[in-house]
Amino acid sequence: MERGQKRAGLQKRLILSTLAVSFFAGVMVLGLIYFTGKATLKETIGGTFRELAETVSSNIDLSIAHHLEESKLLSSANSVLSAIEASNLIYEGETDEAIGKRVLEIEDRWTGAVGVNAYLFEVLNNRATDFLKDFMAGAEQGIHNILLVTNERGAVVAATAKPKHYYYGDQKWWRAAYNNGIGAVYVSDIYVNEEFGIRTFDIATPVMKGGRAIGVILMSHNVDIFFKAITTAKVGETDHVMLANSEGELLFCPAFGIKEHRLDKGLVKEISKEQSGWIVTTSDVHFPGRESIVGFAPVKITYTLGKDNLGGRRWYVFTSQDPSETFMPVFSLLIRIGIAGLIGACLIIILGYLNAGKIVKPVKELQKGADLIGTGDLDYRISIKTGDEIEDLAARFNDMASKLKLFYIKLEEMVKERTRELEQRNEEISIHYSVVSTLNQSLDLERTFSESLKTLIEVMKADSGVIWMLDNRRRRFAIVASMGIDLNPEREQKFSELFEYIGDKIISSGKMWTSENISVDERIEGITLPEEDCLAIVGIPLKSKDKVLAIMYLVYKNIRALTSREEDLLLSIGSHIGIAIENSLLFAKLLRHDEPETKG
Repeated sequence: MERGQKRAGLQKRLILSTLAVSFFAGVMVLGLIYFTGKATLKETIGGTFRELAETVSSNIDLSIAHHLEESKLLSSANSVLSAIEASNLIYEGETDEAIGKRVLEIEDRWTGAVGVNAYLFEVLNNRATDFLKDFMAGAEQGIHNILLVTNERGAVVAATAKPKHYYYGDQKWWRAAYNNGIGAVYVSDIYVNEEFGIRTFDIATPVMKGGRAIGVILMSHNVDIFFKAITTAKVGETDHVMLANSEGELLFCPAFGIKEHRLDKGLVKEISKEQSGWIVTTSDVHFPGRESIVGFAPVKITYTLGKDNLGGRRWYVFTSQDPSETFMPVFSLLIRIGIAGLIGACLIIILGYLNAGKIVKPVKELQKGADLIGTGDLDYRISIKTGDEIEDLAARFNDMASKLKLFYIKLEEMVKERTRELEQRNEEISIHYSVVSTLNQSLDLERTFSESLKTLIEVMKADSGVIWMLDNRRRRFAIVASMGIDLNPEREQKFSELFEYIGDKIISSGKMWTSENISVDERIEGITLPEEDCLAIVGIPLKSKDKVLAIMYLVYKNIRALTSREEDLLLSIGSHIGIAIENSLLFAKLLRHDEPETKG
C-alpha cells in the first residue's frame, strides 16, 4: 500500500505539475500575443483613422474654399452688379428714415402676402435672377437651398425662389457681410433654418464696386448634401466620420443624428488640436465607457476665417468605431489559441495518468521546454526519444513553438506591409494635394494646362508631355500645350498622327491608354517615331462627368511600365484636371456672357 500510495502520489503530482506548467506557458503566450497584438493593432488602426479624418477634413476644406470662390465670382457678375445699382438708385434723394420706413412697409406686406405681386415679380424675373438660376442649375443637385441678392439697404433684389422675407438688413449674415459698407466674407455655423426647415450652412459675400459694398449675395446650402463626403468615408462596418466644433457641439453625424449625442469635455480637449492624430479614449460619442480608438483632424480653413465666422468656433473631424470590431482580430486569435491550449492540456493529463511511470524523466524535459517557450524562446526545441506519446507530445510542443514563431514573423510582415501601404497612400494624398492646389490657383485655361502638365511630368518622372484637345480655331484636335519637347513642323506632324490614333481609342472607350515600348507594340501600325523622341507613352483622359474633354500624353525616352496603383492615381488626377478644365471653360463662358453687357 505504501508503494502504491507513492505511485499514486507521484502520478498525481506529475499530472498536476504538468498541467500547471502547461497553463503557465499558455497564459504567458496568450498574454504576450494579446498585449503585443493589441498594441500593434492600435498603431495600425489609429494611423488609418487619422488618415481617414485627414482625408475628410481636406475634402471639407476644398469644398468650402470652392464655394467661397464661387460666391466671389457670382458677386462680380455684371448682371448682379446692374440689378443692385438699379435698386440702390431708387433711394436717391430720400432720408434714411424714409428709406427705412419704406422698406419695412414692403416687408410687412411681403410677409403678410398682401400686395407683393409686383415686387415678387420684379425679384424673380430679372437678369440677375436668371443668372443665379443658370448657376444653380449647373451646381450639384439640391446643394443650394436658395441664392439671393440684396441691395445696400438689405432689401431683396434677386433670388432663385421666393424668400420668406423682403428685408434682411437685420440678419447677422447680412450685417457681417455688408460690414458698414466695408464688406467682408461671412461663413455661418451649421444651424436649423426655420425658412427651409432643414439644417443649413450659409456663405455671404459683399458685392463691391469702387472699394465700397453696394449689396450682399447669400448662398444657402443643404448641410446633408454639402457634407456628403462625411457620410461615405469609412474603412469598416461600424465606423463613421463626424463633424464637431470647439464647443463640443456635434454638427454632423451620418449614423445617429446630432440630437442624440454630445461630446464629452475630455474628448473635446483631446481632438481640439491644430494637428491631426489619434487617441485611445473611454469617452467615445457612441460607445462611452469602452476603450475606443478615435482619429481626428482639424478643418484648417476654420482657423483662417475671421472671428465673426462660424460663431467664433473651430471645426474638427473625428471618427468612431465599435470597439468590438476594432479589437476583434486579437480576441479571435486568443480564442483559437486558447482552444488549442485547452486541447493540449487535456491531452497532457491523459498521457500523464496512463504513463506516469514512464514519463517522469521526459516530463522534466517537457517542463524545461515549456518554461523556455513560455518565456519567449521560440527557437528552443525539446528532444525526447521514447518512441511513444511522450515523444509525440514533445513534437507537439515543438510544432506549437514553430507556429508561434511563424505567427510573429507573419505579424511583423503584416505590420511592414501595412506601413508600406500607408506610405504609398500618404504619397498619393500628397500628389493629389499638389495637383489640386495647383489647379485651384487659377481659372485660366492656359495656366491650368501648363501647371498641371508640369506637375504630372515631375511626379511621373516623364521626359516630356503634351495636352491634346479640340482647338476651336483649327476646328480639330491639336496640341494645345507641351513641355520638354521640341515640336518642329515635321516632328509635330509625326506626333500628331500618333496622338490622333491613340486619342480615338481613349475618347471612344474613356479609358487610359499605355504602351511601355511603342517600337514593338502591335497596336500601332504604320506610325513610327525615332527612339530618341519617344519609346513609351501614356495617354490620360481628362474627364468631367464621364466626358473626355482633353487628353494628356506623358512621353518617355526609355521603356516605362505603369503599376496598377499608378494607373489608378493618374485616372483620379485626370478627373481632377478635367473638372478644372470644365470650370475654366465655364468661367470663360461667363466672362463672354457678361462682356456685351459691360460694353453697353
